[in-house]
Amino acid sequence: MRRTKYVACAALVLAVFSAKAAGAASSPYPATLKMQRGLYESSTGHTLPWGTTLTAAQARQVTLKLSGRTYRWGVWRENAGLGQFPVRSVDGGAHWTAAGPQLATDWVGGGIYFVSKVISEGSSSVVMVSNAIIDVTTNGGHQWYQYLNAASDWTITAYSVSGGIGLRISPFPDEMLPKGSYAIYELDVARHQWRRTEQSLG
Repeated sequence: MRRTKYVACAALVLAVFSAKAAGAASSPYPATLKMQRGLYESSTGHTLPWGTTLTAAQARQVTLKLSGRTYRWGVWRENAGLGQFPVRSVDGGAHWTAAGPQLATDWVGGGIYFVSKVISEGSSSVVMVSNAIIDVTTNGGHQWYQYLNAASDWTITAYSVSGGIGLRISPFPDEMLPKGSYAIYELDVARHQWRRTEQSLG
């Protein structure tokens, strides 16, 4: 009798693990998003050294601003052109300084890699995203890490997590991902990757 119960219990555990494995394999949202060090355009675009202070005229071209009490993050476009650079202010926007290398500026592998949203996580941490790219720094822009989604089929928004940095990823309009689906990711700073902590396939 005990053996029968043990076998039945083992079979149930195996079925649960198999179902979880099948769900993970069929998910359109990867379990982890591993980032590369640096930004896509860093070696091809011209540089703006970290800490370079923008002139008053240049500062007027800072867009996508997001702010805290005294710090602000934004994106500066050189001469309002295609070249984008992450910038930061620690005095409420009175002065802006370069906070990293050039951001991606064009179509790559079928995806639009222009940064379209800035998600501020503090004076040292920020996430800059589009529907195909996640750029992140946690040390004021001294080092950047990047994840590229070649399918360019996501909508990425901020998601509050306790003591960390989170993102909510859902389908970009008119794409093939399940409607109403989403995944929650939390940044694993030490491993330079985003870890999926929750998902719904709609």
